Amino acid sequence: MKLHELKQAYNEVARNMRNLHDNIGDTTWTDEQRSQWSEMKQKLDGFDAQIKREEELRDADQRFVEEHEEEHREGQEREERGGESIDEQRAQAFDAFLRQGMQEISAEQRQVLREMRAQGTSPDEKGGYTVPTEMLNMIYESMKDYGGLASVAQILNTENGQPIEWPTSDGTAEEGELLGENTAATEGDVAFGMENLGAKKLSSKVIRVSNELLNDSGINIQAFLAGRIGQRLGRGEARYLVQGTGAGTPEQPSGLETSVTATTTAASSSEFTWQEVNALIHSIDPAYRRAANFRLGLNDNTLKMMTEMEDLQGRPLWLPAVSGAAPATILNVPYFIDQGIADIGVNNKFMYGGDFNQFVIRRVRYMVLKRLVERYAEFDQTGFLAFHRFDCVLQDAAAIKALQGAAT
Repeated sequence: MKLHELKQAYNEVARNMRNLHDNIGDTTWTDEQRSQWSEMKQKLDGFDAQIKREEELRDADQRFVEEHEEEHREGQEREERGGESIDEQRAQAFDAFLRQGMQEISAEQRQVLREMRAQGTSPDEKGGYTVPTEMLNMIYESMKDYGGLASVAQILNTENGQPIEWPTSDGTAEEGELLGENTAATEGDVAFGMENLGAKKLSSKVIRVSNELLNDSGINIQAFLAGRIGQRLGRGEARYLVQGTGAGTPEQPSGLETSVTATTTAASSSEFTWQEVNALIHSIDPAYRRAANFRLGLNDNTLKMMTEMEDLQGRPLWLPAVSGAAPATILNVPYFIDQGIADIGVNNKFMYGGDFNQFVIRRVRYMVLKRLVERYAEFDQTGFLAFHRFDCVLQDAAAIKALQGAAT
């Protein structure tokens, strides 16, 4: 089957599963209905696996086409016009810097790189140069694959890493008052906290590339490095956004695990019930539950347990997504998967619920890439090292709560 046919088949099975769930309603499920559901879920998992394989193959084919199409297009464009745009000049100069270093490129290209570095907030980074916008976008695109929290949180992009004093508050206990005629209003001060939204520095670690690969003009070295940098920074950022302690040397961000203090505790440290998940959902103020970004957050192991749960009538609690119609849900609540969230365990916060737009992720767009030549000369390799700066803050403590395992 072709990819679009696989997706249509997946949606058809998902739609049938939802119809079965809705048609049975509140009545108790029979063994035949459970068996029918299990068969459809097995088919759904099979289509899902096929779709992922086909998409991986298609992505690989697309990358191959784009790499070679760019060379062909560049040749045609040079013939059609007399000059090149500043973005093209920057891209070519940066590509030359990656392959050859500063000493071997032309004076014009060195000037373009110096102008790029001068535009950054840290122009004195010796041996490093600002990553061009095109490559930066490729890095951010690669980072999207890691950590579901960033897909639902509020993203704040800044051009520099200067600290920001960020107000925090819990207003769920505050309300207006009814006044009689000619009656003065009373005062109700807002209790603000203040968090420092800084710019923690994360490195990609050194990426070693053979000089043979750098000298091969057929290799899109920017795409190669962007993919590796995005993979490493994406995994690192995702882990600290969830598990950051807000302490240590160097100081870690205050991640979701540390920032969320309001919890509902399960009766066990090794398993949980759907009633406890429901208790988590309803422990959150309805105003947050109506928010567009209200979600449950959990890891894939916990999701597997949820997909196998049924309510007292034998109805599955998990419903599959139907493309363009409905998202996948748990107890009718959309969810996201983040592998940084803990498994169920003693005192572990293993599931979160709330309005994740209240969790703010700050990213600094300015990114430096260093080229390390002499360090790996004996291996005939060149090292590359990138730095990414970010931080996070939960601006409303009442907006997100957690379900945690029992203390014993």
